[in-house]
Amino acid sequence: MRVLICVDSLGAGGKERQTVELVRGLVRRKDATCSIISLEGDVFYRDDLTGLAMPMEFGLRRMRWDLGIFWRMYRAIRRYRPQVIHTFDMMSSFYALPIAKSMHIPVINASIRNAFSAGGFRWTLERLLLKLSDYRVANSYAGLRSRGFIETATKNFVITNGFDLSRVDRSRTKPSSYLAFRTANTKTVGMVAGFSRHKDYPTFIRAARELSRRRSEVLFVAVGDGETLETSRKMAADVRKIKFLGRRKNVEEIVATFDVGVLSTFTEGISNSVMEYMALRKPVVATDGGGTRELVVDGQTGFLVPPQKPEALAAKIEYLLENPDHARRMGEAGEARLRSEFSIERMVEKTVKLYESALTTGSSGVRTPHD
Repeated sequence: MRVLICVDSLGAGGKERQTVELVRGLVRRKDATCSIISLEGDVFYRDDLTGLAMPMEFGLRRMRWDLGIFWRMYRAIRRYRPQVIHTFDMMSSFYALPIAKSMHIPVINASIRNAFSAGGFRWTLERLLLKLSDYRVANSYAGLRSRGFIETATKNFVITNGFDLSRVDRSRTKPSSYLAFRTANTKTVGMVAGFSRHKDYPTFIRAARELSRRRSEVLFVAVGDGETLETSRKMAADVRKIKFLGRRKNVEEIVATFDVGVLSTFTEGISNSVMEYMALRKPVVATDGGGTRELVVDGQTGFLVPPQKPEALAAKIEYLLENPDHARRMGEAGEARLRSEFSIERMVEKTVKLYESALTTGSSGVRTPHD
């Protein structure tokens, strides 16, 4: 089967990481050939794509709403002749969907990467594009429901994120470049997330402030960048031990030094950061919202806390720091859960089965022969 992957960007982010993981999985298979189009030219994960035997195009878009993309994408689709088009976000769906419809190519729309249901123009447009698509894929059940779709419908699917555990093999022994910040007795509490209005760094910082008042050995680490980074830096000016590391490619090496992995957020799909914590056997303290409950088993692989409750977040972090044996068991349980339920192989296999279904029914929902 011939598959064209369309994505708005391959910059740093969870959606982009999952796109790359899927592409790498597809390239290893003999029953699929894959091409990829990224509307933007920034490729944070270029090293992960280097050497793959597949066509790739970057930088189709010259401005945010670029009507010229329709023509450029049309030519690319004619050139690659895909049997299935798989989009990963609203923007790539917006440009690819009308072209695919005109060419009778089924579209798998996997833009549901979170569980927001607040409405607004972008949410409404995304939901319209999802309804017009032949298949809808969310990475969590909470995400699918947040857009008003139900998992029992025949064209709606949940395919959770997958984690390639080979990514962490080096990180178990290789020292991170930020170790100069730490001493022998340091306990590290870290959060890996983009600095955006969807991630609740203020609650993480307030929890860090509270713990810093009574525990001098704890270092707090924030990994990521974005629009709210400078605001967060200013908010944390009085926190004694907190480091903002910015955007990093060696995330696994940094997470390997954590004693506790944190995700404070307003809502979520299936978090790549939490999967990184679990892969490296770190106990998790995360906000109970969206799809996080589908990933973290409260009391077994970590703790779930109410949103915007820094005192609850601080309490669970402190419990894990004071009970290292329990923390270790939680980390081990998290890795076991990741291996059994969230492997990259499982994600790729489910996606390929969806492609096969799309090839059978075509874009009109009528069964058609493979070409």
